[in-house]
Amino acid sequence: MKALILNYGVGNLFSISAGLRRADFTVEISGEPRDADLLVLPGVGAFSAVGNFMRRWESTLNDLRRNGVKFLGVCLGMQIMFEEGNEGGKTKGLAWLPGQVDLIRHAPKLPHIGWDRITERNPCALSEGLDGRYAYFVHSYVAYTSYPAAMTSHYGVEFPALVCSEEVAGTQFHPEKSGETGKIFFQNLKRWLKT
Repeated sequence: MKALILNYGVGNLFSISAGLRRADFTVEISGEPRDADLLVLPGVGAFSAVGNFMRRWESTLNDLRRNGVKFLGVCLGMQIMFEEGNEGGKTKGLAWLPGQVDLIRHAPKLPHIGWDRITERNPCALSEGLDGRYAYFVHSYVAYTSYPAAMTSHYGVEFPALVCSEEVAGTQFHPEKSGETGKIFFQNLKRWLKT
């Protein structure tokens, strides 16, 4: 299966590409979105910078999505799928999911770095075998949304840790840095792509 990682100039491309290759994906990195089995929006960076990049490609991304390409957003890549973010000033997201991205409220300290438990709330194909496991997080912002998260975690507030629909998936955690939890997730991801 081919995964195309969208290079918007701020993501940590090496770790996500290594994680996908370990799961037997063929990986390409490109600054232009195009057809693939999976288009990956990587994490790391600021919502405002990525939102401005996405505006250039918004119609292409929406066309790819309508034509059956599936998307995985990791950390910031998941956040950009929501309507708006407040990191670096109010910036429009892709609006594929309802909600706003803002600082984690009531957090003991920021950024939130480390391992935390993920809990299944609304099961989907991607959450299979993950309930109660620990995943690795590095973030200061989360999505505040009415969209039913497949899995949540808690740090100051409960927040979406995994969201999924028929063609879009997002993880607030970093599966490529989450050990056995990440391995299970990537196996689920491959099955999800075949449905």
